[in-house]
Amino acid sequence: HRAKEGQMFRARSPQRSLLESQYLVPPAKAKLLRSSWAEAFQQHALPLIREESFAHLYCPNNGRPNAPVQVVLGVLLLKEIFNLTDAEALEQLEFNLLWQHALAVSADESHLCQKTLHNFRTRLLTQDTQRLVFEETTDRMIQALGVHVDRQRLDSTHIVSNIAVLTRLGLFCETVRVFLSQLRRQHPRLNGRVPEGLRRRYLKDDGTASSYGDVRRDRARRRLAVCARDVYRLHQLFAGTVAGQLAEYSLLARLLMEQCEITVTEQPPQDDDDDIDDGGCPVALKEPKEVASSSLQTPHDADVTYSGHKGKGYEVQVAETCHDDNAVELITHVAVTDSCGSDADATLPTLESLWDRDLQPAELVADTTYGSAENAVAAATLGTELISPVGGGKAGVQAAAEVEATDEPGPPSPADFTVPVVAQEEAMCPAGHAAVERFEVDGKRERVGLVFAAERCEGCPHYERCPARLDEEAGGYVLVVDLAAHNLEVRRRQEASGEFRKRYAIRAGIEGTNSELKRRHGLGKLRVRGRRRVVLSVCLKAAACNLKRLTRAILTRKAAGPTASGPEGGPRAVMRRVVRLSGRVIAFLVDERGDRRPDRVPTPTANLVGQCP
Repeated sequence: HRAKEGQMFRARSPQRSLLESQYLVPPAKAKLLRSSWAEAFQQHALPLIREESFAHLYCPNNGRPNAPVQVVLGVLLLKEIFNLTDAEALEQLEFNLLWQHALAVSADESHLCQKTLHNFRTRLLTQDTQRLVFEETTDRMIQALGVHVDRQRLDSTHIVSNIAVLTRLGLFCETVRVFLSQLRRQHPRLNGRVPEGLRRRYLKDDGTASSYGDVRRDRARRRLAVCARDVYRLHQLFAGTVAGQLAEYSLLARLLMEQCEITVTEQPPQDDDDDIDDGGCPVALKEPKEVASSSLQTPHDADVTYSGHKGKGYEVQVAETCHDDNAVELITHVAVTDSCGSDADATLPTLESLWDRDLQPAELVADTTYGSAENAVAAATLGTELISPVGGGKAGVQAAAEVEATDEPGPPSPADFTVPVVAQEEAMCPAGHAAVERFEVDGKRERVGLVFAAERCEGCPHYERCPARLDEEAGGYVLVVDLAAHNLEVRRRQEASGEFRKRYAIRAGIEGTNSELKRRHGLGKLRVRGRRRVVLSVCLKAAACNLKRLTRAILTRKAAGPTASGPEGGPRAVMRRVVRLSGRVIAFLVDERGDRRPDRVPTPTANLVGQCP
């Protein structure tokens, strides 16, 4: 409710100002302006921002009118396209002719307060609409360009929020310092309870951090024990007080629980320990291997976790299109996950998110981690084939290859049967006979029984060696199949063939997207902290990357001329649809030479339509 106070939603007026930069510069410069990226952004990217989708962030009937959402969000997206800070982005808006033309603002309108950007981001965070920015623009872009989403690829990349990577001793010292600083600021009376020696170990007299955590490795273990006892003392000292309601106290308690263990007897300080005068405490440090990877890594971002392979931070799941007929590939899904988690847990949420947005792929190409048998079966229920190498080493694949290479066929195995995951589809035996019935075994969806007609089985050449067994109650021959095991064996056989490599080779292209997001858009090291802000930043950067690709494709098409043909290998006649400023979708038919239909009368705004990729 507070986020809505003070401003009332007002949509941007479609009327353009006569004082826009394109009308005030010399004709030669205006021509250059219309051939720049700013023109492509204004004509094709800016209309993708639907202001009405953000109306719920503002008060409906009270307050002053808001700054145009299209301009504010446009600045945020351009900021991520060029990887700028807020101050740098506002400076570009103020003085850069290209930015003003891209956002369709005049020189008088090209001013935004930094607080305006901050408040808009706060509204997005408060209403949990971080993903709206990415999904709205991307879905409309896919619809406008006719991008094929039948085949997509998925991968993850490691990112770090705006934190310092701390040692274990540094983590203790910084967590205690943050708590003492907040205690000193919020509750000065309670701050007087802190022993002077303990306070001086972490805070100087002026309130700045001490250098207690800067010590050689041979002394770090001794100081860690001192810090553990100090954390216990502070936890006990302020338990049940108003200071115990501080968020920093919760971090202190979490640190104590995750890094230490409470002992039966007190652990006294050694003679030369810094807390010799403070007495012993019933607490001891856990061994490093006993500390979970989901434990607190920094008091400045409690959501950060640890991965032994990639380090501290977050993981970002990235999915994008990879169809041969696409003139431009777009990122379709981004999600922030824990660094300590497994990519296998991200497969189904990704597919479900794409399904909800009507972007589900027929094929999803991913690496081994995503492709467990359980995930492959679950993906098949959603209508998606998961193309991924089989985990567990190469032994199973080599065995499958040896079976395929033998001249004499062996007895049929369950993997020779066609067993669809979806019950409505027909199951077949190796001889081509369809199952007459299908049922769940023991009420488990992952185990199914297939019933084949007895008269067909008994006359089959594979009868003597078939794994199906006669079941009089079922009235035929029954084969019990574990869907996960069946999927695993079938995929091993596919991987043993050369065809799988050709289908899987396209996955490598997403590594370039990960690099693009990190190198061009600053995804690797963010300027924000906290999961919600990280999610918003990731969504903005992914949307910016898509808009950049759209703009680049339009400029490339424009430079190639009006007779440029479509992408190599694509259909000779494709329907190109672009979103116009009026919000309507206009279809433009391009034949194999790129000529317009003779019966279509070109409009003054049709020039860029024919150039849209």
